[in-house]
Amino acid sequence: MRRSEAARYARWSAVLAVVLVAATAGIYLHRQWVAHVEKNNAPPPAPPTVERQSKGLTFSKVEGNRTIFSVQASTSTDFKGEEASLLEDVKIVVFGKNGDRKDIIHTQSCKYAKADGGIQCSGEVLMELQSAADAERAKTESSAVPNVIHVQTSAVTFERATGRAQTVAPVKFSFPNGSGDGIGAMYFSEDGVLRLVHDVHVKLQPSETTLKDMKRKTSAREVALQGSSLELRKASRLAQLFGPVTAKTEAQELTAGELTLSLDPQFRAQTLVAAGGPHDELPELISQGAAGKTTLRAQKFTANLAPEGWITSMLAEGNLQGDSATGTLQAKRGEMEMWPRVNQAKLLTLRGEVHLETLDAKAGTSRSLKTNALQLNFTGGQASQPNQVQHAETLERGTIVWTDAAAAHSTLQADKLSLDFAPTGKTQKLLATGAVQTQREMKGKPLQTATAANGLVRMDRNGEWSEITLQGGVRLQEANQSADAQLAVFARAAQSAVLTGQAVVRDANSETRAPKITFLQASDEVEAEGNVRSTEFSGQGGSLHLSSAPANLSAERLKANTKTGRAVYTGHARLWQGPSVLEADSIELLRDSRVLNAMGNIRGVFPQAAAVQGPTKPVDLWHVAAGKLTYWDAENRAYLEKNVVVQSTELRMRGSTLELFFTRSEAGTKGDSGASQISRAVGTGGVVVEEGDRRGTADRGVYTAADQKFVLSGGTPTLFDPAEGTTTGRELTFYLADDTIIVDSGNGLRTLTKHRVQR
Repeated sequence: MRRSEAARYARWSAVLAVVLVAATAGIYLHRQWVAHVEKNNAPPPAPPTVERQSKGLTFSKVEGNRTIFSVQASTSTDFKGEEASLLEDVKIVVFGKNGDRKDIIHTQSCKYAKADGGIQCSGEVLMELQSAADAERAKTESSAVPNVIHVQTSAVTFERATGRAQTVAPVKFSFPNGSGDGIGAMYFSEDGVLRLVHDVHVKLQPSETTLKDMKRKTSAREVALQGSSLELRKASRLAQLFGPVTAKTEAQELTAGELTLSLDPQFRAQTLVAAGGPHDELPELISQGAAGKTTLRAQKFTANLAPEGWITSMLAEGNLQGDSATGTLQAKRGEMEMWPRVNQAKLLTLRGEVHLETLDAKAGTSRSLKTNALQLNFTGGQASQPNQVQHAETLERGTIVWTDAAAAHSTLQADKLSLDFAPTGKTQKLLATGAVQTQREMKGKPLQTATAANGLVRMDRNGEWSEITLQGGVRLQEANQSADAQLAVFARAAQSAVLTGQAVVRDANSETRAPKITFLQASDEVEAEGNVRSTEFSGQGGSLHLSSAPANLSAERLKANTKTGRAVYTGHARLWQGPSVLEADSIELLRDSRVLNAMGNIRGVFPQAAAVQGPTKPVDLWHVAAGKLTYWDAENRAYLEKNVVVQSTELRMRGSTLELFFTRSEAGTKGDSGASQISRAVGTGGVVVEEGDRRGTADRGVYTAADQKFVLSGGTPTLFDPAEGTTTGRELTFYLADDTIIVDSGNGLRTLTKHRVQR
């Protein structure tokens, strides 16, 4: 080998040695550095009290093949001399008995007791309460809206044996469209129940979609709930708020002993139930509107809500009561359908002993409605429009009572009552259908009642009835009077009742028929029009006793007063009773004094009393004519004036005035029914008597039916006979039966003349 090559190999060997030394030194230094770094990064040495530390601790509660809950911790530290471990980054997942839950409880640090498995978490605790289905949907559908109840609290104790978590610290919670807080909580993992112990506050808000549609601010639609405690059952979606409970909106306030909120699958308010408390206090709903405050009370209120948050319907059960500035309401049950979106009543149905009372303090009037079922329709549907009653009707028989400022009562009953309301909110029209009954009671006046098939009531602008129309088989009763018709119209202002269509009015002593009969209650007057027909029954209460048969009257018009007993028939007036007949332009009857007055174109027919000898010929009838006649039934006397003419089959008598005196025969005598008969006639003032061709004149003439005698006196009594000539004297007496004439000459002598009278 050459020296040069040997030198080169020597150099390469030296370089290689240096490299190996450097590599060996580098490896050594690297190991030293890694050890240094690991030493610096290593956790501090366990305190002397720590027995053991471990990571990834997990334990579960299992029943059968189902996991009720599981506890996970990132780190577990066991302490010497203590039966407890410190768990960090703790997560408890609750599946529930049925495996339908996935509630998560999370906190940073907890103390785990080995003896009983209890876990105490002193720091902040977060809970996420949700169903397994919601959790799976949120995992698979990124756009799904989380359906989770978030709970935030602290100082929570979790019992491994029971799966119950509890705290006495303040609690905050939130859920879709709502949030709240309270003091103290208990969570039952097996049943998925969260209970807030006391001082609970909850705020409910409609969805963003609802607020956008309604164009309202959140605060304006917010519902604030307050109660002593709250129990939330996530599985059954029920929230129970125990009382005393208060629920408030912008215009309403509800107080109750207990409030139950039912939630839909998306955990939105679905049904709200308010019930009484332990002392049977009634839930109360107070609403504030433009007309003032309205209060409703019942044993139970149920409100059904749309997913968007508005109330779709309400139900009030048990002893429903309502109060407002204008009236009261009572019923056993009430159901209300609401207009969409605006929380305004659309249809209200009341059932069970329904009683509505309205009062107008300014006018001093009131109205009362009673029925067993009532339905009310409301206007509305728009937030800017007022909500008021448009139509109301009874579903069963109903009674309505009006009381006016004068304390007069008007009552209307029917199988069905239908009321229409004006835009002002006042009652406009009332329709009564089936078995209608009315009553009208005024101070100092007899009770007035009526029945009919149907009725219609019209109201004035103040909502009080102005006119009542009854149709079909109308029957009216007032004191001892009754009336029938097909149609009756009652006017409150005129205090009148007008009957038409075969109208008939009766009392104990009389009956009147006419196409139209009007009662004026204030003045006790009765008016009849058109073909009036009246009958006065015989008896002590009748105005006339011309016969034991009823007295009949007819005329075009009648005006009577039930209080004074006065009745005036006008327009072709006609009266007939037994054989007696009287016609005149007008006939007036005075019941109490038993007086008849006839005026204008009088024509009459009266029977004459029979002679003492009792002839077998029929009863002679007298025909009378005059301008005026007055008859006193108590005196059996009639007085005729103005062109008086009386005529029988045997004689005719004319004069300025004439008095007729009657006697009453016994019923059955001579075929008569106890008729009053003319027993004497006295004429004065230019009396003219005609018997066939014979004519007598004098200032006074007296006819006596018993002996068929006629006496002329006063002035120059004169008797003219075509065959016998003229006979005069101070007094002339002649007998119709035997044609005997007695002439008193005035000088004490009596001259008797007998002759035959030509018939």
